[in-house]
Amino acid sequence: MVDRQEPSNPYVIDKPIAEQAGFFGRERELAQTVEILSARGTRRIVVIQGSHRIGKSSLLRQVLRRLPQKAFLVDLSALEEGRLAHVLWRAATAIASAVREDTGRSVADPEFNDFLSDAGFFHETFLPTVYRALGRRRLVLAFDGMEGLERDRDLARESLYSYLAAVMDSGLNLSLLLSVEDWPDTASALFGDAYRILLGPLEEDAAMDLVLEPARGVLDFEYQAARRILELSSGHPYFVQLLCRLVFNRCAVKGRAAEKDVEAVVEDAIEVASPYVERLWSDTSADARTVAAALASLRGARGILLEQDLRYALRRRGAELSFPEISEACQELVDRDVLGRLGVMSYRFRVEMVRVWLNTRRGLDALIQVGRAKQVATTAGDWIGRFLWPLIGLLAATAVLFLCLVSWQPVARGNQPVPTPEATEQPSSLSYALVTATPDIRFTPTPTPTPRAPTLDIAYVQWEEDTESWDIYAMSRDGSMVVRITDNDVDDNSPVWSADHSWLVFVSKRDGNQEIYRANSDGSEPTNLTQHAAADWTPSISPDGTKVVLSSLRDGNWELYMMNADGSQLARMTFNEEPDYSPAWSPDGTTIAFVSERDGNLEIYVMDADGAHESRLTFNDALDLSPSWSPDGTSIAFESYRDGNMEIYVMNSDGTEQRNLTNYPTADDHGPSWSKGGLGIVFYSNRDGNWDLHEMNPQGGEVTNLTGSASIEQEPFWSS
Repeated sequence: MVDRQEPSNPYVIDKPIAEQAGFFGRERELAQTVEILSARGTRRIVVIQGSHRIGKSSLLRQVLRRLPQKAFLVDLSALEEGRLAHVLWRAATAIASAVREDTGRSVADPEFNDFLSDAGFFHETFLPTVYRALGRRRLVLAFDGMEGLERDRDLARESLYSYLAAVMDSGLNLSLLLSVEDWPDTASALFGDAYRILLGPLEEDAAMDLVLEPARGVLDFEYQAARRILELSSGHPYFVQLLCRLVFNRCAVKGRAAEKDVEAVVEDAIEVASPYVERLWSDTSADARTVAAALASLRGARGILLEQDLRYALRRRGAELSFPEISEACQELVDRDVLGRLGVMSYRFRVEMVRVWLNTRRGLDALIQVGRAKQVATTAGDWIGRFLWPLIGLLAATAVLFLCLVSWQPVARGNQPVPTPEATEQPSSLSYALVTATPDIRFTPTPTPTPRAPTLDIAYVQWEEDTESWDIYAMSRDGSMVVRITDNDVDDNSPVWSADHSWLVFVSKRDGNQEIYRANSDGSEPTNLTQHAAADWTPSISPDGTKVVLSSLRDGNWELYMMNADGSQLARMTFNEEPDYSPAWSPDGTTIAFVSERDGNLEIYVMDADGAHESRLTFNDALDLSPSWSPDGTSIAFESYRDGNMEIYVMNSDGTEQRNLTNYPTADDHGPSWSKGGLGIVFYSNRDGNWDLHEMNPQGGEVTNLTGSASIEQEPFWSS
């Protein structure tokens, strides 16, 4: 009887991929790096940058395999000593060993004291010796694992960067290849002219190959099992390998893996990946941790998470973070590669497994309770130290004084009249029942529609998976015609038609930051109207087409500004310490509705078109956002979180008679926009499992999915 040996696991999670057979994808990055370093007659610096375990070390080793020059790899990942002399001695020792092994020439290991006593020993003495041994050929020196220079000891890295810059200026025939997690703000002398190779997740085909190919002939993955691995890993090579490794251990004997087998190993994968995520967690601020935990707890179609949902989730649980604090925390998570920014206020976790880990291991409520406990303890300690002992002394002195008064003066006894408190009129609570005298439409005969040619009525944004950016589209009311308006590798969003439908404004990052652009209705002749380094957002066009009101960060806070339709004569309209944004012009051009946090919560306000007579319309502890005027100016639709999820509400233009139109508690509805005739309201919702555009009549009732596609559509603006 022959014992059947279990097959060895081909999925690697604990070391870089050095052999070509186990390396998938990155062909473009690999070819580009090899081409740069192989160029004749020039010294080059190439920096491979990416988040932890994204595949930098594997790519670096694949590059070294293909280079025609002699290349030396110095791995700093296990380095315990961060002084520059020790780093250079370690590099020299590795190079000397490689030269002896490859050429058989005698190159002695350098002495550590030589590096301590002579700052230039590495490039003035040691490297010339290596050149002679190799026939004076150009060298490529590769440093991997810069984070091995203890991450909290930035001085060691900066010293190495500065030294390498000096080495590159010394005339040596040398090129550098480095792998780093973060692009340094300092050491510009080294990184200023460097070629930057930025690594992200694997493309879908490469990620699928990484799932299927290593175990081919031993383990077959059912299609849904492989798709589930890609969904959980988001194409991150470490998480692809981790999930596959655990599934292989579970299923290799039976030779087939189903989706249920993938689900069965998720908890084990979370446990194994804990050091990876803990590393991300420990590097972020307290606010960023709170925001990450809140985002992980939210429901988002296709994983897309909206900042307004985040803000309400935090407030509902008692985490009082301000608008700037939340935005700053989101940006930190984007910079740390935890989140991907999909729009101005929408995000998605870079890796779904990170979201799952946060949701199971770092619950938001527990995190907030810890923060509160620390705050209470700190406050109590401060109170005791600052106030308790002085208070005791004051009470003692008062007691002595009181005894003296009792001993020497009679006590006055008399009935003093007690003032009656003035009755204070309480503000009336808002009514949520619609009581306007609207005719009962159930008994109104339905008119026979007049056929007309389809027109582009609704502008909206669609998420492009290939470029990972938003582009603007336009569609007819019935969805029979769809036209793409913009086509960029950066975000274009927040489209708004002019009243005559001949042009539109939108927000774009095509010049490197959020600017307000104007273009013809077909997207041609785009013009940057704002041209400012600060972010500009949420434009709205006046009914006569002569003005554009917008929100901007140019004065350090989201405030409303007015400019001419050509971008000239920009002037500030609001002056508050809290954010003001999302302006919407009334149909008669006399009033602007907007969102403000000036009273401690996001509420709907109105003001005159010249900025005078600001007035608050909503009074609710939940978020109220995205005001949109009805064409006759009598009503304002908006979105509100007052029912525990985002719903579309409507109110009279003075704020009275607010009521829920959508009433769909298991989904989130956002961004209402009225049709020009006032017969419909379009909005976007995840009620069908994906962000789609939906239409309803102004009284609520039946809702129609207008897009119903696999794509993600948001931010509709209706003009017909």
